[in-house]
Amino acid sequence: MASSSQPLLELQGPLLPPKDLVEEEDEYLREDAEEDEDTVFLDAEELCSGGVNAGSLPGLLRVSVFDENTQQKCDVLGRFPLTDAWWRVKVQVKPVGSGSYQVQGFPSYFLQSDMSPPNQIHICSLFLKECSVSSEQRIKFFTWLNNKSRYKDLNFENLMENLRTWQEEIEGNSQKQFGVRWEKEMATHSIPFITVMRALQFPKIMEFLPVLLPRHFKQLITSNSIEVLEEIEEILGTQPWKLGFRKITYRELKLLRCEANWTSFRQCKSLFQLMTDLEKNALIIYSHLKQICREQGHTCVEEADLTFQLSDLMSFHDAWQSLKFLKDIGVVTYEKGCVFLYDLYQAERGIASSVCDLMTRPPWQLQVDVKKVLASICTTRPENSGSGDTLNKSKPDEIRLEDLVDILDTQDSSDHIWDDGEKEVNAEMSEGQLDQDQMTALDMICSNAVTVISGKGGCGKTTIVSQLFKHIELLEEKEVKKACKDFEQDWNVPEEWITFTEQSQQKLDKAIEVLLTAPTGKAAGLLRQKTGFNAYTLCQVLMLSLFN
Repeated sequence: MASSSQPLLELQGPLLPPKDLVEEEDEYLREDAEEDEDTVFLDAEELCSGGVNAGSLPGLLRVSVFDENTQQKCDVLGRFPLTDAWWRVKVQVKPVGSGSYQVQGFPSYFLQSDMSPPNQIHICSLFLKECSVSSEQRIKFFTWLNNKSRYKDLNFENLMENLRTWQEEIEGNSQKQFGVRWEKEMATHSIPFITVMRALQFPKIMEFLPVLLPRHFKQLITSNSIEVLEEIEEILGTQPWKLGFRKITYRELKLLRCEANWTSFRQCKSLFQLMTDLEKNALIIYSHLKQICREQGHTCVEEADLTFQLSDLMSFHDAWQSLKFLKDIGVVTYEKGCVFLYDLYQAERGIASSVCDLMTRPPWQLQVDVKKVLASICTTRPENSGSGDTLNKSKPDEIRLEDLVDILDTQDSSDHIWDDGEKEVNAEMSEGQLDQDQMTALDMICSNAVTVISGKGGCGKTTIVSQLFKHIELLEEKEVKKACKDFEQDWNVPEEWITFTEQSQQKLDKAIEVLLTAPTGKAAGLLRQKTGFNAYTLCQVLMLSLFN
């Protein structure tokens, strides 16, 4: 692989007809794709808007390009959304061997303008074949072209007109309606036909959109969103900087998770001429701010630090003007001398507001003896676990529900727990035998509407949470069962009591409702697995609160 300092080359020329296209894997390009994908917050309005969402990146393909500058055939590995022989591409590459290259970024597309014989007639034949035109019909059409001496002027701009004229002259008026239906069928179902028609109508989109918005390109050009394509074509010709901000692409185009990064803009040199220094600096600042937030986990950066870090790229005055521009278009916001990405700012405020609302509600109290909860954890350890093991080394997966029921039954009858009928264990364990941090955490959970539990891996966070709510669930289950049994033994109870008993039995599994949260999806999944209750990330909780 070439070194990163090696200058990039530009290949420009037609894609040669491929024999077999096999999707490949390349560790370097896969890492680039992962780095390019930022985590993006979607608010409730965007989720419900029905806008065009981002798709996946094109797969890695090895194609052949005939470079018009060197007049050589080049083997190129990259992400090519279109690989048909009627396309010309322009792409930046770096050499990785003799005659082999690796794409940096994504290709730009242009239609081949010439389809005249003897070398280019196969392009027209391949295109019509992909549009489901039969071999017999293609032969008749080419024969007619030859007789009318229209080969030399054949191109995509006049191809459809030639097809219509041929049908009218050769097939006769009786076949005219058939020709109209055939053309309509291609326009509706043939992807090659649709993409070629889009290229004729929107050449700027074909040149720049695969580079700027590779996740949206294929979906947009094959959809029926003609109005959106018209707006994008106009933006590319007048204000291309707008495509660098997802707030604007959603507001004006209803595109979700859609923004071009600064690196992609640098590949489109002709677009730079349409941008002012203010717009270029705004894109640079936005890219830098996103990178800091992503790498350091921040939602904001102090304005003084941000402008200092960019001092090599722009003056303080230019940076300040660009920040004001970003604020005016709703991309960033200010608070207490800090610059926030607008979406992160809104998400942080939403979480804070939800937590504040919970904290200001009337206090609650779970009537649970936390010492008994911790004692039940200790007494349900596997027999082969060492007596000197600390609580945070216990394996919650090996705690059985049946063991907990037995523990609760014995705790209700006395203050002792009997282990295998032989060894007596005091349920009221001394505080010296219990983990004080875990006791404090359980006390907080039982007396606060919102509790944040933190600690190193293996310290018992998941264990105490799962054990507490299993304990509460079993207490409620035992209480309901006891009440139901009392009702059943009293033959003189009113009919509505019997109905209550039956309903209580049906709803036994839903005795309590608990919402557990964790900072990551992996931690939430572990909570869900260990407790049997729903568990979500903080971001998911915020989104649920917005919908409700």
